[in-house]
Amino acid sequence: MSAYLSKCKSIFQFSLACVLVILACGADAKPPQESGLSKATDPRAAKKTSNDSDIVLGKNAQNTLYLLAGWGKAEGSTTWYTVSAHFNKDQIAPEGKPFNLFSASGALDCKANSYFYYRTSYLFFDAKTGSLNEVYFEKNKTDSIPIDVGSIESDVKNTICK
Repeated sequence: MSAYLSKCKSIFQFSLACVLVILACGADAKPPQESGLSKATDPRAAKKTSNDSDIVLGKNAQNTLYLLAGWGKAEGSTTWYTVSAHFNKDQIAPEGKPFNLFSASGALDCKANSYFYYRTSYLFFDAKTGSLNEVYFEKNKTDSIPIDVGSIESDVKNTICK
């Protein structure tokens, strides 16, 4: 059983790393100016003092990345948060089902400049029926990871660590 759990943990960490790399690369891509997706102002500037609405961390032609509302202090310098991505085209979840929404919930330590994730969720929103279904999720705490400059977690830190 221990070998099975170890294998599951490795698969989870690998899949989480892949998804976060995809999100980071996609969220950092700059759309052409004529696409209409560029932002005139940084939405985080107006929302830094508010925690009652989602904050757009990045947007391009493929996806929109959000810091979801409701993030907050846990203990000490730790803040719990959830990042979510909305994809404009369906993606494939680990078990082969299509998804168009992804979320990763974790905690960020402002003083230690590190973070970890404890739950990832792949969801499918059917615009025709208005239904939202979770097609796959994993609940498994990752090891603490240092925050890299320019990463999604760096953007989150700049917003929630005041």
